Amino acid sequence: MSATDEIATLLRRAYPAALARLLRVTRHLPAAEDAVQEAIVRALSTWPERGPPESPEAWLVRVAVNVHRDAQRRRRGEQRHDAAIEALAARCPWSESLLAAPDAARWPDDVLRLVFTCCDPVLGVEERAALALSSVAGLSTDEIARAFLVGRDAMERRLGRARERLRERRVRYEVPAPAEAPSRMHAALAAIHLIFNEGYWSTGDDAPIRRDLVRLSLRLVRTLDALLPRVPEVQGLLALLLLHQARLQARTDAEGRPLSLEQQDRSRWESATIDEASALLREALEQGRPGPYQIEAAIAAVHCSAPRAEDTDWLQIAILYEALERHRPDPIVRVNRAFAVGRALGAAEGLALLATALDHPALARYPYAHLVHGVLLADAGRVDPAVAALERARDLAINDAERAQIEQRIKALRPSTR
Repeated sequence: MSATDEIATLLRRAYPAALARLLRVTRHLPAAEDAVQEAIVRALSTWPERGPPESPEAWLVRVAVNVHRDAQRRRRGEQRHDAAIEALAARCPWSESLLAAPDAARWPDDVLRLVFTCCDPVLGVEERAALALSSVAGLSTDEIARAFLVGRDAMERRLGRARERLRERRVRYEVPAPAEAPSRMHAALAAIHLIFNEGYWSTGDDAPIRRDLVRLSLRLVRTLDALLPRVPEVQGLLALLLLHQARLQARTDAEGRPLSLEQQDRSRWESATIDEASALLREALEQGRPGPYQIEAAIAAVHCSAPRAEDTDWLQIAILYEALERHRPDPIVRVNRAFAVGRALGAAEGLALLATALDHPALARYPYAHLVHGVLLADAGRVDPAVAALERARDLAINDAERAQIEQRIKALRPSTR
């Protein structure tokens, strides 16, 4: 990795925490973003020559705070009249209480507060989650577009509209009070889940598994569970992420190559983590308000309960996916359900169900849909169309590791191509 690439990686990883800390100073997301972005511009102009500082995050925060304060001083000179009125109004206790920011001190985690700030109800649910992925996880527009199965240009426009809408509100204090969390919960949980997904299977070629994002998402949902205890969907998401994390050590072989669920050494799964997640899931389900994250966690729990891959209860998983589809009727859930049906009832049944989803435009560039199609076709003995579907999945793979994994499947079907 070149020095320039190393600096870019440092900046990318320092950005979310720096932005979260700036939000405490600005209490206004667009202003915080502007200040941190200017600090990054300055870093890119000085670090290549001087070398990166010992703490990139602290450096960005210090420079961004100065940038923000300089901008405030300029605005004060231009808007003295408005500033004087605000100062006079602040002398009255009831006016001061109306102008004051929500009590940010009650947020136990700066980055969690940033997630909920991005999830302002003025934005659509997908806009909120996309903005959080950009601001909190520091993902590129391309990476976010792949997460939402849309083109890069469409996602760039979506993010631009979201940021502009926040600016148009002209509300100085946009940090939500913890009491506002329930109104923003759905989008916040979606954002945390997507951050975990990017860490668990990254779109980047350098590191298929980004443990920093896995740790970040788990920290966020644990903190949220402590802040708002016994919320079933929060418990469901925490259980889901823990069940996936329990399998993390077994996801790659000694050379770092990815292993499918069937190939993993299950003795390397973390049984204590599985037990913790299972207890959380039971507590959530006992409240009688099942939601999509609880159902996803139940699916993961079925996988984790099987001592061997061949012992997996695919019929139960298929039934759970059917329930999940009622809560989240999207084509990706249908693809997963079709795979489970194919394993439980035979490839023909799975292919028949998959056929109802494959024409959806969102799946055209979704590699997993073509991978499932290829696997089910191979199970049905239809080698040529299976290879064609797998080649399509390989060409759309999100990283080199996934590409190599799919190539192995193709070679297994056509040994002569080795």
